[in-house]
Amino acid sequence: MKSIKFFGLMAITAVVSTFTSCKTDDATTKEYTDIYFMDTYNEDIETLPIDGGTPSVLAEGIYGVGIAYDKENEKIYYSDFANDSTPDGKIWKADLDGGNAVVIASGIQDPYGIAIDSKNNKIYWGDDNGNVSRCDLDGSDKEDIVSIDGGGIRAVAIDETNSKLYFYDVQNNSLYKANLDGSNKSVIIEGYYGYAIAVDEKNSKIYFDAQTDDESISALYYANLDGTSPTLVDDTQSRIYGIAIDTDNSKVYWSGRDSYEIYQANLNGTGKVVLASDLGSPRGIFLKY
Repeated sequence: MKSIKFFGLMAITAVVSTFTSCKTDDATTKEYTDIYFMDTYNEDIETLPIDGGTPSVLAEGIYGVGIAYDKENEKIYYSDFANDSTPDGKIWKADLDGGNAVVIASGIQDPYGIAIDSKNNKIYWGDDNGNVSRCDLDGSDKEDIVSIDGGGIRAVAIDETNSKLYFYDVQNNSLYKANLDGSNKSVIIEGYYGYAIAVDEKNSKIYFDAQTDDESISALYYANLDGTSPTLVDDTQSRIYGIAIDTDNSKVYWSGRDSYEIYQANLNGTGKVVLASDLGSPRGIFLKY
């Protein structure tokens, strides 16, 4: 697949695109109640009401960035660097209240973003050694499915509808698409790097954090699932480690690591509001329903 390169984001018109609400019947519409997020500065997991307010600490002593929600089993998964100078990072599984936490994978060099494939009962993560790895939700059958020499994987996302994997390599400044087993990988956006990816499966879009080495670009974008037609959502000027999509209500949520805030907007970026501010260092997020 031919890669797509941004030749300067000023050339991309930040048009206000129209998204269909994609509402389903009341029996299947998700009603989100809370935002869960990692705060690396505070070394904890915190929760926030979906309409904003004051965060509450859920679990402490966690030095990680990635978090994901397994709705089917009512579990949360999160990454933990442990000691970022040695390969002793971990992936944890816990109850929604933070209790009964157990390690399901260990010996990882800085696990970053994580993602759940609920259809196949798998969890995926990226690490600082350029690997994308996965295992069963109980920690069995661990395998490295992608290894990029000299790479550093910061974000992963799953498109369950099309059985695809997305991941971001910050060392080679590339966003990849591959099959769920890591095969047939290709660069779909190059020249930029980021820390967060989310797939809007109903509208066939991918949302991503776009950064440049000279920090001239720091923004939230969406594109088609093949990386074409990148469109500005928000010129946030802050690294983003977490993006969450609510297609039922046509909303996108994201964390601002450098602005210390969590935001909500319409899927095209209009109607932006700050849900929480004066945070420590908000990273990965998910929406609970």
